Amino acid sequence: MMRALDLDLVRRRATWPAWVMLLVGVAMAADAGFGWLDLRDEVERQQQRRSGPQIAEARPVEPISDQTQRELTAARRTLDELALPWDALFASIEAALDKDTALLAIEPDAGKRVVRIQGEARSYPAVLALMQRLEQSEALGGMHLLNHQIREDVPERPYQFTMSGQWSVRP
Repeated sequence: MMRALDLDLVRRRATWPAWVMLLVGVAMAADAGFGWLDLRDEVERQQQRRSGPQIAEARPVEPISDQTQRELTAARRTLDELALPWDALFASIEAALDKDTALLAIEPDAGKRVVRIQGEARSYPAVLALMQRLEQSEALGGMHLLNHQIREDVPERPYQFTMSGQWSVRP
């Protein structure tokens, strides 16, 4: 009788490395799962901390002295005045002047939005023409002649005048 042939065409490999790899994979998956759970718990704690009542520490408020209050008020007033469109005001006044008028002083009151202008003119009609040009400018309106007089001490006898007007502030 013949013995049965035992042909081993595919050699069997050891199975223990596959089991080790499977165990390593399961351990890594478990570690990732536990890490995810920890992160989820941390996110919940952060959300509760944000949405919960905020208790701020009460600091004692020091009273502001009168001197400091006056300085703060003056600083605010100065900042408000610096923010005004000064260029438009001065450009309007400068554009209204001609060869018959001269400017002596400009006294703007930024708080009241009033401008007082002092000057000299060769004649009374030149004063009125200057007032009309200032009235038509974009920065000034409501011009009023406060006073005028002829200067007798100067040979040309110019008219010295003072006028005021409303300063329309447009940013």
